[in-house]
Amino acid sequence: MRKMAFALAALVLLSGLSACGQRTAPPSSSSASEPLELEALRLELTRREDFSASALMYAVQALPGALKSALADQGVAVGTVEVTVGASPAATAQALDEGGIDLAILPGNSFAEVGGNAVPLLTTYERTALPDSGDAADWQSAAQTSWGDETGGQRMLILAGPSDYGRQLAARAASGTPLTWDELDRAAWLIDSDEKKDMVSVWLADNYQGNTLSDLSNLSRSDFAGDGGYSLLPALADGTADVAVLPADMRIDFADYWRTGLNRSRSIFEETTVIGVTEKFYQTVLAARPDDELLDGEPFRSALAAAMTEMCSVQGDITGALGGVFSVPLSGGDLDGMRRLATLGD
Repeated sequence: MRKMAFALAALVLLSGLSACGQRTAPPSSSSASEPLELEALRLELTRREDFSASALMYAVQALPGALKSALADQGVAVGTVEVTVGASPAATAQALDEGGIDLAILPGNSFAEVGGNAVPLLTTYERTALPDSGDAADWQSAAQTSWGDETGGQRMLILAGPSDYGRQLAARAASGTPLTWDELDRAAWLIDSDEKKDMVSVWLADNYQGNTLSDLSNLSRSDFAGDGGYSLLPALADGTADVAVLPADMRIDFADYWRTGLNRSRSIFEETTVIGVTEKFYQTVLAARPDDELLDGEPFRSALAAAMTEMCSVQGDITGALGGVFSVPLSGGDLDGMRRLATLGD
């Protein structure tokens, strides 16, 4: 039998075996000293291009014991932990949606596209540049050099550079006058091939009658991905590009390079102006199978986040296979922007 306690001192983690019998409804009250006892927990991973097969196999072998121990430290007793690797993100998402597994770690874009009714629970933490706002006006200060608390997801800043036309766009944006599609379409845009940058299409579609990146007349894509936009800076600085897209936190990282590496007399915060901010892109999602009130509850999220954080701090080699440290709560609404991106076909 499964015994459970809803108490702040003993947070709850649940694995339901839908194919092995009915679940027991949570009692209205129970002893705070009585831990939750689980027969089994089934977690599936997905293959990652940036993680070797041998490292993934190590994670598959190490995770059961490590996760079981970390959960025990949170007051959760698990009989067995089973870890598998899905054939594809779509196959894992389907297994999760149908209840064949309890938890899955999926790329955020795959979950947004094919996650079905599965419930997003946690995501990995990211550095956050303040003000962490979706409103471009909040980013107009020339001194955006501070970090916020680590949070989930990453925003993209759409930056007008120091070219003649870039400065025109910046002046219009700073005046509070909304830019028109024709004004944006005249600009020379540069974007790299990182999938996070495609969130710009969502921003464009929401504000400019469904237009996306593919509708821009003068868009160039850099072959570089994964450098945070570093490869875009020379073209933005010398005026080859009027507009470029950078992750919000990377503008801080690139401040020294902008001045010394590119020999600019003014700072990147003075010479670039935020004319748009995207919704957040979530690189990786830890989700639970649907229709389970325990898995979708705050006690579950808290216990799982604490266990994952502890496990990764003790066994860092596992972190890469998971895609990061899952410590940030995630709700379905947080992924709305990525779901819209999946429908754009850009």
